[in-house]
Amino acid sequence: MLLEIEKKVKDRPYIAILMRAREAGGEITPSMVRRDLLVSLPLKACENLLYRLTDLGYFEKAGVKSERNLNGQYGQDGQEPVFRITDKGRESAQTETFWQPEKGAYMVYKSKSPLITRLIGQSIIQITRHKSDRGEQRNTSDVLKQDLNKPIKVLNQEGHEEEIRIIGFEEKCLSYSQVDTILEIEVYENEAAIKIKPKENKENVKKSEDALGKFFTPLREEEVRDALLAGEFGDSYDKDKRVVRTPFSPEDLRWIRDVRIQKPIYEGVEFERVQLEGVRFIPSDEEQARMWVEEWLLRNVDKYFWSDEEFQAYLHEKLGIILEFYPQLGGMTRKEMIDRLSKRQNSFYSIAKLEAANYLSY
Repeated sequence: MLLEIEKKVKDRPYIAILMRAREAGGEITPSMVRRDLLVSLPLKACENLLYRLTDLGYFEKAGVKSERNLNGQYGQDGQEPVFRITDKGRESAQTETFWQPEKGAYMVYKSKSPLITRLIGQSIIQITRHKSDRGEQRNTSDVLKQDLNKPIKVLNQEGHEEEIRIIGFEEKCLSYSQVDTILEIEVYENEAAIKIKPKENKENVKKSEDALGKFFTPLREEEVRDALLAGEFGDSYDKDKRVVRTPFSPEDLRWIRDVRIQKPIYEGVEFERVQLEGVRFIPSDEEQARMWVEEWLLRNVDKYFWSDEEFQAYLHEKLGIILEFYPQLGGMTRKEMIDRLSKRQNSFYSIAKLEAANYLSY
């Protein structure tokens, strides 16, 4: 489509002029530009610069005044034009940025996904220069109207992020078919990298393109983990404690596990397989916890205990995550555990370590 856009650039000469005007109370003349900023530039060229900035909306004409030039002479007719900075110009001077206008034919990629729009804060994911006369014409007023004059972040040809805004467009455009894309979300502690890639190459997607768009957005890793784990385990996932409550299983006594989710769902969108590391699992109730502790001690107890206090200290050291949720088990005595283990096969050596003090007292 035919667009009028502005690109955000770090243009030092223009910004310097805007900053000088702001410092001077909001008005500037060609003589001031030459005297304070561009000494080697002819006075007429300085005047043309200010007219150019006026055409772009950074200044407005504010009459004329008498002003001596660098040679001590007055300008033409003893007067020169005065330019007053606009709100747009003040904003650029304050932020030290400049919006460079461009016109031409562009390919515009606009997402239909509410998730993408929410994550990146815009629905447009790419705007690139384009030359083509193929395609069916359609009206675009309803497509781009809501995007006018809003900052839009896109990738340039070098793969670097740049900021643009659309300030005008032609009502008719050449319409292309939908481009299916792959959405990748790489989450860090408090930020996520959002990458949008073409799923397959169409006539309007270059084969060399790695990504249509790449964005960084505030997104907490724990927020995404919570959503994925809640989707995988349902009510068994405790969002407040960030643990999965699970029944006792002698096949897996680990309370820190890596979880592989085959079809993760985030914000109603299904993604490819993902693995979450360091997920905490705890028994679903107290009885399940007792069975878990009993089985763990049966398999792993590795020392002799001379008192209940020593045994309880050992439980806190080795099984602290379970006792965090079931603290009542931390007061378990050796006799209580011996009674439970005595009903199990192959428990002789485990019981012997718990009864060490009793054996020595016989």
